[in-house]
Amino acid sequence: MERMGSPVRHGGGMTQSTAKKTSGFVLAALLCTLLGWVVITAAQEDDRGTIQPAQARQALTLIHARCAVCHTTDLIVQQRLPADRWTVTVEKMMHWGADLSKDEAAMVLQFVTARYHSGAPDHLPSIEEELAMIGPAVGPRQGSEGPVSGVASRGAGLYAHNCQACHGEGASGGAGPKLARNTILKNEGAFWETVLHGRGPMPSWGAVLSHQEIADIHAWLATR
Repeated sequence: MERMGSPVRHGGGMTQSTAKKTSGFVLAALLCTLLGWVVITAAQEDDRGTIQPAQARQALTLIHARCAVCHTTDLIVQQRLPADRWTVTVEKMMHWGADLSKDEAAMVLQFVTARYHSGAPDHLPSIEEELAMIGPAVGPRQGSEGPVSGVASRGAGLYAHNCQACHGEGASGGAGPKLARNTILKNEGAFWETVLHGRGPMPSWGAVLSHQEIADIHAWLATR
């Protein structure tokens, strides 16, 4: 017979006190594991917050205008890739002729890596919805740059790099309307409003083009 106050032994010679301590250690380890998982998940989610709104707007505009020429933007939004896979993907796009400069490609890569990774939610807004949530860029009459005079000779190259994919060579039209001799060129306010804030399927370009570049494009279009 065990004496009063003696530790109660369980199977395997473990005392009740030892059993409680062991259970406590197991519970603590489990909590640490769960907390570690939460921290990792939170860190992955926070990656999406590393992109400032202005940078996000610019990257989204580039994706909408440049990537959608060959495929839908949904194809990008649905991906959940690690950084190295996104790097390879963007490099392939460049090899296949994506109209992106090295700086623009780096900006797109930074955005998609932070936004569409394995820790991201299953369902994310479309590129168009993201652009709408971020909001348009500041207009030319509201910003610090103010009105600027365009230089047609510079506008030709800017148009070819930024507008030609949709509006056609020589502004003759394509997926987007013909801009040569378009009446909107005579309504400068409407032209700036459309380029900066977008209209219909056309995204806002205020985050990609400076006011001077927009003025240069307008000056070149006026010569067509």
